[in-house]
Amino acid sequence: MLKALKARIRTNPRRCQKKLALQMKTSRATMQRALKIDLGYRALRRGTCHMLTNMQKQQRRRRCPVLSRRYAGERLKTILFTDEKLFTVEEKFHKQNDRVYAKSRQDIPISQRKSMRAHHPGNVMVWAGVSWNGKAKLQFVESGVKIRARNYLNDILIPVVEPLNSSLFHRQPWTFQQDSAPAHGANLTQDWLRQHVSDFIAKDEWPSASPDLNPLDYSIWTILERDACSKPHTSVDALKRSLLRSWKKLSNDSVRTAIEDWSRRLRACRNAKGGHFED
Repeated sequence: MLKALKARIRTNPRRCQKKLALQMKTSRATMQRALKIDLGYRALRRGTCHMLTNMQKQQRRRRCPVLSRRYAGERLKTILFTDEKLFTVEEKFHKQNDRVYAKSRQDIPISQRKSMRAHHPGNVMVWAGVSWNGKAKLQFVESGVKIRARNYLNDILIPVVEPLNSSLFHRQPWTFQQDSAPAHGANLTQDWLRQHVSDFIAKDEWPSASPDLNPLDYSIWTILERDACSKPHTSVDALKRSLLRSWKKLSNDSVRTAIEDWSRRLRACRNAKGGHFED
């Protein structure tokens, strides 16, 4: 029975115990014992990941080793990782983990058992940067403004990034990182970076479609959202204040832990031949 069960689990890993029990013509209790005790299996939730084309996988496979060699050792500590994210005024919660104990659903006030959603919730685009030395100033992009090269230059690079030469990096060599969004790869942006920062990862050097390689994407945004958006906000201004408080609270230890994981992720991506590597 165990041999047949193993084969079915491997080919159908997401089928529930009840369905497996029906297929094996046994009870659910027996199936549960077989899975948990005899096989040592446990139920794991399905996750999501970004879609990768074959071309993107090949690109990631080529570029990750280059970045790993280029920023090995202490050079990792000179990188400013940056990214943008859209936050909404709505509450952020985990459907699987956020539970309320009661005898029945009717005993729970509607405000506690339901998270309200709007058709077009208020939102704000946020730019952030983190490095081993600390955090850059959190920057909000004006509502309704699409980030284009000129906006990116005037609203973020000049007022926020350029002063970091002296404030965060004390006029020592450092590296600016960004993803391959159109505004980032525009000639206007690339030319400005060549003139105003000591080093940067150019548009043809960073792997595209790689949120799993940016500390903000795979760690920092989650921490910020969990803290700032645990409750719904009455307005965009209230959301901004909450984000600023949470950004200030974000510890340097959390930032450094996320950055330290970057080198391992580059190796994992290379070993996965540019494909997905996260659990």
